[in-house]
Amino acid sequence: MTRVVRHVSEQDRWEMAHALPDPRLDGYVIQYCDYDERTGSFVRRRELPGDRIVAIVNLGAPIRIRAPDSGWTTHATGFFAGLHDTYAISETNGAQRGVQIDLTPVGAHLLLRLPMHHLTHRVVSLEELLNRPGLDLHEQLATATHYEQRFNLLDAFFLNRLDDALSPVPSITRALARLKATQGTVSIATLTDELQCSRRHLNTGFQEHVGVSPKLLARILRFNHAVALIDSARSWADISQHAGYYDQAHMVRDFHQFAGASPTEFARRQLPDGGGVRAD
Repeated sequence: MTRVVRHVSEQDRWEMAHALPDPRLDGYVIQYCDYDERTGSFVRRRELPGDRIVAIVNLGAPIRIRAPDSGWTTHATGFFAGLHDTYAISETNGAQRGVQIDLTPVGAHLLLRLPMHHLTHRVVSLEELLNRPGLDLHEQLATATHYEQRFNLLDAFFLNRLDDALSPVPSITRALARLKATQGTVSIATLTDELQCSRRHLNTGFQEHVGVSPKLLARILRFNHAVALIDSARSWADISQHAGYYDQAHMVRDFHQFAGASPTEFARRQLPDGGGVRAD
């Protein structure tokens, strides 16, 4: 099923159609989001770190991105963004249209046939990662007349690549599942005990299949949990406790690293109706 979210205000409007991929892509592709927006009150967003690889197929004017480890780059057809340990900045001309694909790190590793540390802290163009097939996909999506058609085209594209993909490594998928299920609160020592492997083995596997260490991913998951609780009318102290932080000061530290702002300032920057986070 497709879930459509719309926002209309005096200066801004957007429509986002969210859908799950074909069930055969479960564990590889998380979701699709077809979007169309016009913004007059802002042109920049802060893109927060998360537990997924984000791909954009751009169907509008070029998008500019400032990745954590590089300066500004311009992307006309789209890009893939790896995991990172702070926020990035995206900039448009006030109008954008396209499709976002959220992939699991293991899914991106297998479907892109790329070690994930090659994407860490980076934003890489669609054509650089996928070559001619990526440009063909962009052309097909651009000529499709409805988001359901675009979702079907994406399913076909990734299912075709899945046929040639290797099998995921069980220890890494189990570790990721545990981190996700506990929202980053399981200790790395507990994780290695459960998997009966060394910390070094786990770190090496995460570098290849995820792109960041288990410890950093756990911090990102806790931060994401705290962000999700902001609209719950809880106090900041209560949010820090529910998100698994040792104390509120540790949560504030993560907000400054991952979002570039205090929790209060971050909450002020959040846009309504799933619009993201406004940048300067």
